[in-house]
Amino acid sequence: MIRFGPWSTTLGLAAGFGTLVSVLLLTAAGNRPANRLLAALLGVSVLRLMPYVLGFAGFYDAHPWLSFAPFDLGLATGPLLYLYVRRLVTPRLPARAWRHFVPAGVMLGYTLCAFALPLEQKLRWNDSIHEPWIAPIESAANMVSLAAYLVATVRFHGRYQRWLLEHVSDQDSHRQPWIATVLVSLELSWTATVGFAFVDRFLTPLSYYDRFPQYLLFAAIVLWLGLEGWRHAGHRFPQWALRTDGAPVPDRDWSALAAGWEARIRSAGWWREPGLTLSEVARRLGTNESYASRAFNRGLGRNFNAVINAMRVAAVQERLCSGDPTPLLTMALEAGFASKASFNRIFREHTGLSPTAWRTAQQTKNRAQPGLETTEGDVPA
Repeated sequence: MIRFGPWSTTLGLAAGFGTLVSVLLLTAAGNRPANRLLAALLGVSVLRLMPYVLGFAGFYDAHPWLSFAPFDLGLATGPLLYLYVRRLVTPRLPARAWRHFVPAGVMLGYTLCAFALPLEQKLRWNDSIHEPWIAPIESAANMVSLAAYLVATVRFHGRYQRWLLEHVSDQDSHRQPWIATVLVSLELSWTATVGFAFVDRFLTPLSYYDRFPQYLLFAAIVLWLGLEGWRHAGHRFPQWALRTDGAPVPDRDWSALAAGWEARIRSAGWWREPGLTLSEVARRLGTNESYASRAFNRGLGRNFNAVINAMRVAAVQERLCSGDPTPLLTMALEAGFASKASFNRIFREHTGLSPTAWRTAQQTKNRAQPGLETTEGDVPA
């Protein structure tokens, strides 16, 4: 008899929520290609819950022909994760990205063939071939695949963070925890899968009901990914072109070139623009991104981000030295900092003091020097 009890209802609600968010992500404006990949990732996660939603409700007992219904697309989870994170921060997917889904396609083809068998033949196949041979291989392949793609995604994310540091002047405003949330969610899923598989294989066989905590965790992950995915669906990350010209660059006087460009950026006041990027500066200077990056690094010994933020800090220091009573946050925003947090962090990196402490020290120094203008009390940041 089919009956939705607490277990099937709990998992069913999570599956329903994940399905709803997947549909919404398909129609969300902004980041459309990346959001479609996230929708697919959520869809695969929802499908993984379905055998347990239906099983706990009694569907398989009432309708045994549902065996081998193609709900498990676990081999697609890793590729979807990797390509989603990659497409979120790059203008396009890598060439022949479809090859990542070949294993999942093979597994789907096998499952559909088994699902199409007559019931008696299907049960015989399950008992004699699938359970003893294919299911363990499929389970191991799922775990290895997800682990490999998790590692690849973490490495790619690290490379992107390093690129962000060198090419974007307001890195803090793009340091969104969303990608880390996705990675932690999938790492939890992988850990739970491996843990339950280990217990089932080496300690004690687990029944359908024994695995409920595992799928309760999957349901929580689906809810988490759905909520956070929808909340960040419109956030635009700086796009990493992932290309280098590869052409040899003749040696030249990088110091003179970079010093000239630094002076031009300072005099034009480009550093006051909060979202200034290396690609935009390179365009204005009439060169390309990689050449400009090389010039700053070789000529000044600092990357683009450090050069721009040094100008911003110097501008704030100049105003503080003159006794300007403007609130610190206003000064920071006018100097091009995108947020109070990034201002405080970068100012401390350059001066060794917080902005408030530096202002207080400067006021003390001014009072100790007769003839210099003094200011009123400290203005909290």
